[in-house]
Amino acid sequence: MLAFFLATIALVGAQTVYDSTYQFGTLQTPIDKAVIFDCGTNPDRALKNPKFVTDRDDLELPGSFTIVDAEVEVSKPISRPLYGKIDAWRTIYLFGGMASTIQLGCFYLSGKDYGVGSCDYGELCGILDLNTPVNDTTGAPTCWQEAIDLGIPADKCSCEGIVAPKVYSLTNWYKTVDLNDLESGVLTFLAQGDYEIKLMATDANGNEEACIGIRVPVTEYVDPNETGGGWFFGKRKRSAKPL
Repeated sequence: MLAFFLATIALVGAQTVYDSTYQFGTLQTPIDKAVIFDCGTNPDRALKNPKFVTDRDDLELPGSFTIVDAEVEVSKPISRPLYGKIDAWRTIYLFGGMASTIQLGCFYLSGKDYGVGSCDYGELCGILDLNTPVNDTTGAPTCWQEAIDLGIPADKCSCEGIVAPKVYSLTNWYKTVDLNDLESGVLTFLAQGDYEIKLMATDANGNEEACIGIRVPVTEYVDPNETGGGWFFGKRKRSAKPL
């Protein structure tokens, strides 16, 4: 989930306002640049106002991109349980420019207990517990380097961790996200087109704790030495793009 989220983030365009009134799944014109925005309606939600700046305006698969700046506001400690869900839509444009939109199903990754697309991730704190990094020296649970870079203490990375409410930000981060090794099934599932993604988190009572909206155009990396039919048709060689 985190990787898929990081794979699609960018700065909100100044000329358009995106908020809780945004209607997902109703695109009529192509997306010209990637956008991430806060679609939350609960004024007491824990995570607010995510902002990211990347080095490109689309997502090329396979490929990589760099997060230049990152920012998120934590308004209160995050408590257990926390339930996560993603809804995703893909739009292509037919002859004459007519938009055709479908809501994606959930594509489960081989050997994983999670997938991409419109998926229900269940209780996120449990997933966090199972995947928390361990300090190589002490053997104690620690935090992901990305979170530490944002200023979150290494011992405050679980749902029980008391993360101080404030705006966490990184400038001149230049964090590279490498998507060159995506499995072929993902590349076929995430075929070229315009994508809208809604990431939601709720508490035990169904109250919204986060709502993050993403709009991103996905393009195919074309190997100049390959003459196949493209990964939409399952024929193109999936060679890594040089960094």
